[in-house]
Amino acid sequence: MNYKLIFIEGLPGTGKSTVSERICKLLENQAIPAELLLEFNDKIPSNFYAIAGIPKFDFANLSVKEAIIKETENYFFVDMRKCTEEKARALKNYDIGDEFNEYISSQEYARCTLEWWRSWVVNNETESVLVLDSAYMQCPINEMIFRGSSDTEIKSYIQAIAKIITPLNPVCIYLRRENARIAIDFAKAAKGEHWAKGVEEGLAQNGFSDLFDRRFSLEQSLVTLIPNIICNVYDYDWSDVEVKIQELITHA
Repeated sequence: MNYKLIFIEGLPGTGKSTVSERICKLLENQAIPAELLLEFNDKIPSNFYAIAGIPKFDFANLSVKEAIIKETENYFFVDMRKCTEEKARALKNYDIGDEFNEYISSQEYARCTLEWWRSWVVNNETESVLVLDSAYMQCPINEMIFRGSSDTEIKSYIQAIAKIITPLNPVCIYLRRENARIAIDFAKAAKGEHWAKGVEEGLAQNGFSDLFDRRFSLEQSLVTLIPNIICNVYDYDWSDVEVKIQELITHA
């Protein structure tokens, strides 16, 4: 298969997880080895939960060598879950997984995490096609929005990611409903009242009630930065998705 990375993107309520699993099944049916990385998987290069990105000039004073999980040109990355509570507290200012960490600006977050992306691409030795849910746009855009980034800054960040991943020959399958409101209404019905209330209250409390509208607008332009397949989703009808992913697997 020509593609080494298959990104599945779209707003909540578009069926990303289901489609990701379907693509892996189709690949396996074609005897193509595939690895599925759903959202929050530690292997996803935009999942930085409990990860401290420590500039090398600060690292010597922290005594956390045992928890290093990656070294790049300018940073050591430390899994805070492998540290004692005392050491984890000492690292809180470097926690890149905390989108409300006031000690890490959006510019520093971008510099730090782009080094992670570069290392992830350079060191990727798997023979499998990687199918990644929400790694290329959803997670990175959310993180930058929560850090107060402008649309221009977000576009620059995603453009940088797109350039970095080029050697792995990526393709993005974008699942699109008519607009953000229709997608979120469908997600509410599918995920339940508890999910809907938690998301709405959390976004409103932190001043991000327009998150999904803003993401929908950004994603329409950013999806074109790498090879892409736009799949339209209407209500419970995923027929366009099924046809296009079948074509991708059969002819790519």
